[in-house]
Amino acid sequence: MALKDSIHNIKTIILPAILNSYSVVFFFNNRFFAAVLMLVSFFNLFAGLSGLLSVLIAVMIGHYMGVDKFQLKKGLYSFNALLTGIGMGTMFDPSWVFFSLLILASLLTLILSVTLGSWLGKYGLPVLSIPFVLTFWFIDMPSSHFENLGLTQRNIYWINELYSIGGNSLVNLFQTIDTFPVHQLVGVYLRSLSSILFQDNMLTGLLIALAMLICSRIAFSLTLVGFFAAYFFAQFSGSEAASINYYNIGANYIMVAIAIGGFFVIPSRYSYLWTILLVPLTSLVLIFFNSFFEVFQLHIFSLPFSFVVILFVYFLHLRTNPTHLITTPVQNYSPEMNLYTFENNKERLGNSYLFPLYVPFWGEWTVTQGHDGMHTHKGEWGKAYDFMISDDQGKTYAGDGQFCEDYYAYNKPILSPADGYVEEIIDYVDDNEIGKVNTTSNWGNTIIIRHLSGLYTQMSHLRKGSFRVEKGQYVRRGDLVALCGNSGRSPEPHLHFQVQATPVLGAKTLDYPLAYFRSVSQDTSEVKQFARPVEGTKLSAIDVNYVLQAAFDIAPNTTFNFQYTDSKGNMAVENWEAHTDAYNNKYLYCKSTETTAYYYYDGSIFYFSSFYGDKKSLMYYFYLSSYKVFLGNTQGVDVKDTLPVNTFNRNKFSLIAHDFVAPFYRFVKVQFVLLASSIDFTMESDTVNLKSHISVSILGKSTVTSTSEIVVKKHKIVGFSYQSKDVKIIATCVS
Repeated sequence: MALKDSIHNIKTIILPAILNSYSVVFFFNNRFFAAVLMLVSFFNLFAGLSGLLSVLIAVMIGHYMGVDKFQLKKGLYSFNALLTGIGMGTMFDPSWVFFSLLILASLLTLILSVTLGSWLGKYGLPVLSIPFVLTFWFIDMPSSHFENLGLTQRNIYWINELYSIGGNSLVNLFQTIDTFPVHQLVGVYLRSLSSILFQDNMLTGLLIALAMLICSRIAFSLTLVGFFAAYFFAQFSGSEAASINYYNIGANYIMVAIAIGGFFVIPSRYSYLWTILLVPLTSLVLIFFNSFFEVFQLHIFSLPFSFVVILFVYFLHLRTNPTHLITTPVQNYSPEMNLYTFENNKERLGNSYLFPLYVPFWGEWTVTQGHDGMHTHKGEWGKAYDFMISDDQGKTYAGDGQFCEDYYAYNKPILSPADGYVEEIIDYVDDNEIGKVNTTSNWGNTIIIRHLSGLYTQMSHLRKGSFRVEKGQYVRRGDLVALCGNSGRSPEPHLHFQVQATPVLGAKTLDYPLAYFRSVSQDTSEVKQFARPVEGTKLSAIDVNYVLQAAFDIAPNTTFNFQYTDSKGNMAVENWEAHTDAYNNKYLYCKSTETTAYYYYDGSIFYFSSFYGDKKSLMYYFYLSSYKVFLGNTQGVDVKDTLPVNTFNRNKFSLIAHDFVAPFYRFVKVQFVLLASSIDFTMESDTVNLKSHISVSILGKSTVTSTSEIVVKKHKIVGFSYQSKDVKIIATCVS
């Protein structure tokens, strides 16, 4: 068992931590990019070995000492050790003293990364490369006191290093690229990239640039923005100290551009603009630090980059009204994923954190006056709704409409929009005659319900003597509280509904959405989620489908065992477990494929909010198949939602082109559609087939790229299928 656990730890923690230590230097968690960086680090053979050894030491000690596994696996505790190891291997010759100091340096960078990271993390700030800079000072400054630690001259004979790795072929390739007649700016740019790994050659820079272009178009473009901003500012200011050497351009200006342009800030035209502004600021900091620490004969390395980024991120956190520059809420270690996930969640989940308030009636009602209406919804009372019932001709009454009883809304049940306590009841105002209003008791008979501290709903113009609840009583969502009337300032029977922050009658209204409802306007019918009904539309509550509700109520500790057939006819099995994280967010996890899918369920809706892991796993196809499911009667209305562009890997050429311009303009859209026609809403049915498809729209031209079907029977998900051009999956739940 111990051997099995050790192998599992090496596979799931140690190896990912080592690889991520390389890629996270450029703010990635990408194995391909990590492999490229590891390869080019060995162009200086001893420096590459020193870097790898330093990372291994930091990771093993961190794992043995029980530091946070998530941070360790991401490489956040060991990438500084990598920089320290490469730096030491570049400057010093191998010896027993060197390796002893390398072990101590690796330990020190780990301790500094954990402790400084914890301290700065309390303020939502990164540690960046400060542990590397401090550790290198501790090694470099007293190095002259170690007689057996010699400065290296290998950098003079670095061709020999290359020859020992790849022979004449690698040396010839290197010399061909390094002497290739390119524009001066291209050469400086590539050497600047290589300098981040303590090198000075175009081959390393070219490989890093190509790997970055493959992994992230946004990050690649930001390296160009940072480089040219630094180069032209140095030319403009006439200060050689603004650039000094390739390392300053690479490790300071280019890294500032990546960090602010697309990592700590959601990529946008504003993040690019601030990148251009922060590069000259970084040059001022660099000149100051260089002059200050020169007295102590200390290299400043990437200290200006760390100082500027930490300072600016803290500045962003202190804003009371963030507008253009939005800090990344959930870090995905990819500028594209940060952008696409944020924009997608802003559109589909922007109000999902709100306490849900539901339609306060049965059946279909019309919004006769909405927010900032023409009649009474003005000023502080503008964010309210008036609801009536109308027929197909738009009339709100039958017969001649002379009496309250002629109106469809009169005497209709009014429901509690959510759970809460009855805060106030007014029940003494008589109904008006049709056409007359009572301006003395403006609100008429009213009920005010407290749902949360600072969240109340008020429903007015109710019928005298129709209340079914009492003051102080606890009510649940959908409970009958009163009947619609015509009391107060009401010329005809209708319901006035508003949300407010206090229990005061007629308090200032809040601009607050309704959770889920069906909206009908002319010939269109839509299912709305946390939206504000528009004046003139008809809306109704969405009746719960108890078969779907039970099937998608996936409680923590629930397990799913799926047996499936893939496109090649091969049989396989995936086992999923449902869990909750420290923030009570629910997610499905598959140990064998190391995939995670976060989901949300509130009794009215089920949807996936994010997916991490293998996009060839069965869970990924389930994520696409059940991306959003309304658990109610949506018959006749297709349920639509959008997916992050990077989630769906089709038409890669268009997506690559889209990545370059995405911070400024997005022309690709991926849409999920759950087909209402596939759902049987009869109460007798215990089987529901949910059919959906995903389409990709490029410049307005939409193409269906996949279809799915989920089978629900006897309140359980019993199977699903997914089919696209390249994939065909049929899965059956065997648990």
